[in-house]
Amino acid sequence: MNENHKRKYFIFIGSKSYFDKKLEELSVKDSGYSFRQLIMHQDAARNNGKVFEYKKEDLILSNDNYQSLVGAAIERLGTIIEEFTHESSKIYIHNPPRYLYEYINKLYKKNLIELTVKNEVYSIVKDENNFNVRIDSIKQKIIGQNIAVNEISKSLWYLTKINTKKPYVVMLYGKSSIGKTELVRKIAKEFFDNIFFEKHLSMFKNIQSFDYLFGGELNRRSLGYDLLERESNLIFLDEFDKCETSFYSAFYTLFDNEIFKDANYDVNMSGTLIILTANYNSLEDMKKHLGLPIFYRIDKFIKFEDFQSDTIYNVVKNEISSRKKELGSLLDEELIYSKVSMLVNTQGENARTIKSKVQEVIEELLFEKYMNTEDI
Repeated sequence: MNENHKRKYFIFIGSKSYFDKKLEELSVKDSGYSFRQLIMHQDAARNNGKVFEYKKEDLILSNDNYQSLVGAAIERLGTIIEEFTHESSKIYIHNPPRYLYEYINKLYKKNLIELTVKNEVYSIVKDENNFNVRIDSIKQKIIGQNIAVNEISKSLWYLTKINTKKPYVVMLYGKSSIGKTELVRKIAKEFFDNIFFEKHLSMFKNIQSFDYLFGGELNRRSLGYDLLERESNLIFLDEFDKCETSFYSAFYTLFDNEIFKDANYDVNMSGTLIILTANYNSLEDMKKHLGLPIFYRIDKFIKFEDFQSDTIYNVVKNEISSRKKELGSLLDEELIYSKVSMLVNTQGENARTIKSKVQEVIEELLFEKYMNTEDI
């Protein structure tokens, strides 16, 4: 076959912004009908017993284009692309499903097409010279959890020095609202350009959740689809203890392998940091509820301790200070603290209860101030 008459396929694996950037670098614009519009016109023509003839020199398939396909069109995706292009056309594809990738690869092995594959590169910020500065910034924000921060620091340094193949999985556990989620956000800010992939597993309760985790119809989103489109190698799975046990097997392959596979997609997970959070009180409690197959796939466990009296004091002061911009000169911080200190306990408090009590006092003082003004 004449090299000038081979279709040229360009496959880009990564986020939507990465795909858009690559198209811009190649000066590719989607003029004329989009792929989705071509499908609609073709279906309309067939329903009326007609033939739709339209071919593009440059065809772009964004990953959301697959969601517009149903039935036989999904299985014919490779041939549909050929129907809409010339032999010398260029085809730009974002995160193709496994079936399409394999179809294109077979054509390439038979020397029928040209193929270029580019993958987005994800990485933790490997800034060794400023590592301590970044960790100190985290310590300043995570109050009363020095042991936990020290332990995650060891993991972050390990990931800074070592290029891991399979994901590195960390479990942050302890009572609710004592800093676990906040730590994840600070890690994202300091080591992942403030970007992370987040899922709240307490919401995964039904058959739609099953299809999402394991992959269902190609025209519906799945975990594999979303992970391919992620913009960071920091994966945050919140409230892991509230996930249905029937879904755990999806995480066996996610935690244990370089390539995560669902029904439609293959996702390279090398170098990812997966952080789980849960409200377990002990490792024994965790083993009992999670089961050993999941438990032993987690690389590190970091316990968050209950707030002690000095931590409660610092959290109260920080919460009041954080309201300074909002309140302006309306209320004095020391007045707020004196009122809040009568409401908080020396044990058993967390960030949420403290925030609620600070809010209660602020509302009470503002209203009291208003009533005194009215009396005058």
